[in-house]
Amino acid sequence: MSIFSLSPKVSRAVIIVLQLSLLIVIWWLASLIQQALHLPVSAGVIGLLLVLMALLSGVFKLQWIKTGSDFILGELVLLFIPCVVGIIKYKDLLLSQGWQLILSVVIGTLCVMVATAYSVYLGFKLEARLKAKLHLHQALEQDK
Repeated sequence: MSIFSLSPKVSRAVIIVLQLSLLIVIWWLASLIQQALHLPVSAGVIGLLLVLMALLSGVFKLQWIKTGSDFILGELVLLFIPCVVGIIKYKDLLLSQGWQLILSVVIGTLCVMVATAYSVYLGFKLEARLKAKLHLHQALEQDK
């Protein structure tokens, strides 16, 4: 019996579980790398780099992790519930110094937004430059 012969909901659930399992294995490998090399970077960041390298090199196909990634991003809000419960536990501290926390979050968010916008801008600029070089190279090849 193939996974595709199951009902669409069951089939999608199985695909999500398999893809999340793959991502968990990558995170686990990244954790081993981080511990073995005593890197000051988290396993999550190393895992993201591993996934990026695998996608860029063609070892992975995007469809192998897309459904699982979309699912976990859709449920991301659930991961913040323990943080909110923890904040409620320290109500007095939040009331006295909450403005500092809010200011830090706003400044941090603005920094991330600016860095992301600049990275995307540089990425588009690089892409345009590479496309121009490719077109020039193709034009030179046709002239030969």
